[in-house]
Amino acid sequence: MNKHFASFRKLTVLIALSIFGNTLFAQDDFAFQLNKPATGELNVKSSDEILVEITFNAVAVNKVGAYIATVADGKMVGFSASTTMESPFLNTIPAKYLGEGKHMVEYMLLPSGSTEPGEALAKVAVQVIVDGSPASKNADLEGFVQSMVKAIRNNDKTIFESFCISKKVMDSLIQGIEGDSPKESGIKAELSSMDTEMVAQKLAAGFSKLQQAFIEKGADVASVRLLTVLEQDINLKMPAFSAMDMRYVIGSGHVTFIISVNVFVTETNAYLFGFNFEEGL
Repeated sequence: MNKHFASFRKLTVLIALSIFGNTLFAQDDFAFQLNKPATGELNVKSSDEILVEITFNAVAVNKVGAYIATVADGKMVGFSASTTMESPFLNTIPAKYLGEGKHMVEYMLLPSGSTEPGEALAKVAVQVIVDGSPASKNADLEGFVQSMVKAIRNNDKTIFESFCISKKVMDSLIQGIEGDSPKESGIKAELSSMDTEMVAQKLAAGFSKLQQAFIEKGADVASVRLLTVLEQDINLKMPAFSAMDMRYVIGSGHVTFIISVNVFVTETNAYLFGFNFEEGL
């Protein structure tokens, strides 16, 4: 029984490793390895340049005609153009091109003709945090969060709803987007399709559910306080505004909740367009 199982397993492996005819290579055979930077997590300034060095088994890579694609935040932004790949592969990432905030840069070894990340033969990744986020020079996000916590503490839905994005503000954000590139046109279309009235209704419903959750937990809502901000991610950076995701923890006694909010941030204000909560840590 064991011999049959071993033979079946061997056959399965051989089939899985069949690439382009009779050539057989496993992922380990490509020896696709990140040498520089020395760590997979970097904190850099926007003026910095990041040197990337990847070594690999050139014989195996060229045998299958593979190439290296650069993928930033899920989008392919570059690829190797050489017909014959040589190790090491070198690449320079100007931090200013990524923009301020947290980014994931991946280098994928893809089969010839493929652009699908799921078909990668091997890959490495670097998480890059570019210092100088809009939070440090734009609206006071700490104060914004504190104001929301105060509205929760006072059960003041009217004040909470005043933080929400309005159609007037949304129109102003859209008008502030200059240019007609595919990226800019796409952002304009996406923002234009956002129903601000529906957003406000969902935010108000979320606020009511949070208040009810505190009651069900037997918490003293009047003593709610901000415990910590877990994370603050920038997922859109435009000249006139940014879109951000924030997660923070509020609590009363032994009851805690994690609050997730999505905000548009300008130089002077922050506007809420998403709100959710879950039981805390």
